[in-house]
Amino acid sequence: MNDSDIMDNSPTWEAWKSHWDNFADAFAHPIKTNGLLRKFVTNPDVTGAYAEAWIRSMAKSMLPQFKISTGAIIRPTDKTRNLKSIPQCDMIIWIPSILPAIFEQGDFALVPYSSVRAIIEIKRTCNNLNHLNEQLLAQQKCIPHEFRSQILGLIVSHPKPLFEGNVTADWLTKKKQKNETPLTRLLNNPSCYLGMKIDKNP
Repeated sequence: MNDSDIMDNSPTWEAWKSHWDNFADAFAHPIKTNGLLRKFVTNPDVTGAYAEAWIRSMAKSMLPQFKISTGAIIRPTDKTRNLKSIPQCDMIIWIPSILPAIFEQGDFALVPYSSVRAIIEIKRTCNNLNHLNEQLLAQQKCIPHEFRSQILGLIVSHPKPLFEGNVTADWLTKKKQKNETPLTRLLNNPSCYLGMKIDKNP
């Protein structure tokens, strides 16, 4: 199946759209019915740490076969590069059966390079997308080459579009083809998720 088969008004496209609409409804349901989320998104005093904890809890439920940690990735060549510090990652998705963590305490871990499968950098909001893109590109070096495209920048709430033009079903593939790191958001404003209004009285 190619993009032209999907992106028209054929029965295939309608089935595809219906499937993902249902998926979005199921994913958004706990968000729409949780009054705390509205306070979480709109309260400027809530820090990024809460956003990280929220996204991490969702990732754990969706990826039970992986470990989900905040921390740093340790590479064998770190000592040879005269590093003054090792960058922290908001969310490391890794497999302990490859190599266990060098150190692990709660949600924090120092993860061996070969065990890493993906990195997600999380922002509650983001005023400097260029800085976030640079951060994502730098994090690519922390992932084994065969998984290097599995980097994501995730912004919980952002008032401006993060995509140029219309979003298509193959946006992630296009990003990878251009060797660009993917960047997306959950909410385009505090009262809207995937085009659906959050009920103020759930």
